[in-house]
Amino acid sequence: MKIIYLPLEHIESRYTTALDRDIVKYLETSNKDFIRIYPDIEAPTEMKAGSFLDAEFTIRFKAEQIAEVARLYCEDVIDSGDIIWSSDLWHPGLPESIAYMNYFTKKDVKLRGLIHAGSFTDTDFVRDMERWAKNFEDTLFDISDKIFCGSNFIKNDIIKKRVIEPNKLQVTGFPLDLDNLDKYRKKYKKENIVLFSARNVDEKQPWLFDQMKKRLQSKLDCEFINTQELDLNKDEFYKLVAKSKVMISFALQENFGFSMLEANYLGCKIVVPNRLVYPELYDIDDLYNTFDEACDLVINNITNWDNEYGYFNNNITFHDCFKEWFRS
Repeated sequence: MKIIYLPLEHIESRYTTALDRDIVKYLETSNKDFIRIYPDIEAPTEMKAGSFLDAEFTIRFKAEQIAEVARLYCEDVIDSGDIIWSSDLWHPGLPESIAYMNYFTKKDVKLRGLIHAGSFTDTDFVRDMERWAKNFEDTLFDISDKIFCGSNFIKNDIIKKRVIEPNKLQVTGFPLDLDNLDKYRKKYKKENIVLFSARNVDEKQPWLFDQMKKRLQSKLDCEFINTQELDLNKDEFYKLVAKSKVMISFALQENFGFSMLEANYLGCKIVVPNRLVYPELYDIDDLYNTFDEACDLVINNITNWDNEYGYFNNNITFHDCFKEWFRS
């Protein structure tokens, strides 16, 4: 059995680079027979269109991956029993291409991988694409053999909104970049800093952080920092998180939340809404239902802080997901 591995394109400010590195590391150390398809094309230095990925570049990148998969079919490098494994199954053209080639070549090649988001979630900004994306998603879920997701929240959303055999969906969580995070963990004394690190899009409600800052600055000897307003590289970002006491979310949409989990691992107190994925990941004391409750949690966390290097929840790690992802 060969694994044809299709990574997401590398974006240093996102999780995609570390995810690719960790998957390759696991496949190599586990002696898996795999082919990694990463097109040799230069990514744009700035995102021209899109939010989490550059819309134009990601389609070009994914199209070249599909072309290389087709070449491997043509040369019989890919055969029955092999697995096409994608770091993002929301990969336009991929499931249809696999099904089409399987049909005419009589090969039984499986499609597996990760699902991060889609138009099935009411509060996701790509919901506006549902008129056509629903058909693609139903096709994707029909053709895929196994689909791995980060939380029960997204799994249940898919089952409720789309046509799918529920047993195809497996909740595994996603891996944190622990090797890198450990360089910062317990290395910096905590300071009175409250962080907001979400993307500057409506579904993350960044204006609520501005309102909180305005309300609480006169009550707390504390600095409120929106990291999106700073030009930080990854090293600078993690140093700041490691020094901060609180990270807050106002998200209307979140299926997993890498930044909050990283902040939790680096000793921050987490303040998150009592909705979406958050109740399955965090303690009830970290959740709020109203803006006033969020403000009260921040005040309480800052004023009652008594741990020099932070608070650590060792339960939130996802070491075993690779075994589930690449099980035969």
